Amino acid sequence: MRDRIKAFEQRGVQVLAIDPHELHRVRHMLRSVGYKADQVAYPILADSAGTVSATYGVAFQMNVHTEWSNRPATFVIDREGIIRYERRGKTFGDRPKPDDLLKELDKLPSKSS
Repeated sequence: MRDRIKAFEQRGVQVLAIDPHELHRVRHMLRSVGYKADQVAYPILADSAGTVSATYGVAFQMNVHTEWSNRPATFVIDREGIIRYERRGKTFGDRPKPDDLLKELDKLPSKSS
């Protein structure tokens, strides 16, 4: 996502990532892959209580290593709060590629329609 963030921004899209852990674990995960929180081009929100994840129906649905975690999910939500695209992964790595998401975004009606 970080490599294609400009393409999302050109379409007027705000990218957010939501992680089901406490903020210190989110920062640790970023450090483990060589990043600091301020080096990611979009916000990563910590949802340790699972509130957002439960709202979208993906909270604690898969066992990853030794703990229950959220299954990966991707949602495109328009400015009115309507979900225009969703993909709920079946495995930890089951996520859409950024170019596939961009194609989905291009299918949506433009703001001037």
